[in-house]
Amino acid sequence: MSHNTTEEIKIRRYRLPDHLSWFIEQQLDKIGFSLATPKSLAQTILRQSDFYIRHPYGKTPWKEHWAQAAQLAYYFPLNWIRAQAILNRGEEVGFWNDLKSYLEFGSGLGPFTCQNRYFNEGLCIEPSLEAQSVARNLTHHFGIIRTLTWNVRFEKTEPIDVAIFSYVLTELPQLPPWIYEVKNLVFVEPSTQDDGRRLMNLRERLIKDGYYPYAPCVHSNACPLLIESKKDWCHDRVLFDAPPWWLEMEEYLPMKNRTITFSYLLMKKEKPDMKKANMGRLVGDSLIEKGKTRQMVCRNSRREFLSWLHKEADKFELPRGEMVSIPEDEIRKGPEIRIRKSPKLGLS
Repeated sequence: MSHNTTEEIKIRRYRLPDHLSWFIEQQLDKIGFSLATPKSLAQTILRQSDFYIRHPYGKTPWKEHWAQAAQLAYYFPLNWIRAQAILNRGEEVGFWNDLKSYLEFGSGLGPFTCQNRYFNEGLCIEPSLEAQSVARNLTHHFGIIRTLTWNVRFEKTEPIDVAIFSYVLTELPQLPPWIYEVKNLVFVEPSTQDDGRRLMNLRERLIKDGYYPYAPCVHSNACPLLIESKKDWCHDRVLFDAPPWWLEMEEYLPMKNRTITFSYLLMKKEKPDMKKANMGRLVGDSLIEKGKTRQMVCRNSRREFLSWLHKEADKFELPRGEMVSIPEDEIRKGPEIRIRKSPKLGLS
């Protein structure tokens, strides 16, 4: 298990490698698009976004070149960074230890499959042959040498160490029943209120079925955002250093991505070995109020905030999504835990 220092965590951010931008340009050229024409790409992205809004359970129209362009230039880069961030979160808590085979269900272009670490073999389930073709090219480009299989549907004939589901709760009316036979589960969903709360409810069901949360949760108690709020939802945020072509494309889009958000859940039928007591995870952004700053932290079924008075505390920032050590001599003020200096970040 690797551990980040406080300084490393504070500057954690993600970017697209130059070679991925090169690959995207090569693939776009095959279907009549280019990173050099950002306006036309933005139009395909808006069209794809409208499609998802009108058809929440509809399948991505991969046969259409405009849809392929939108996926290559926009959706895949975002999902690739989300996959990187989730793999890192899992590594911090030992989630991936000893897992050799994986299933990426509804894989699309394979954002997890293109991450060259951890696994010996993988199975990608993607109903679109067009998406499969581009995904195969991507794995060759990334130099993935593990054994990979693509299928249009899943038939459970061999044991799988971990199953990864991206946007399944959003796109499927119900989950496939076989998932409860898999001992390790990963879910990635949009960072919307509805999707986030749907994922939080799934967490409760999985705990009843014998699973333990590894991330973002640090406990197996009831989710405080479910039992103490009717509108809060859990989601993460990472910084994104966008390449120039992306910034040019965004000039024609209403959505900007200086940060990338997502909801996720890592569950395992094995109790986590959390050796350090009094750990929590920062699940909210800093809320600057008159005379103080608050930030939501999750460590049990209580809805709690770290808070620090500006006149008493050192000046510091706490990055959302990170693990944090709660002071043992904590001072409570209702739902607030008062601190005077930056708590230790990360596991140690």
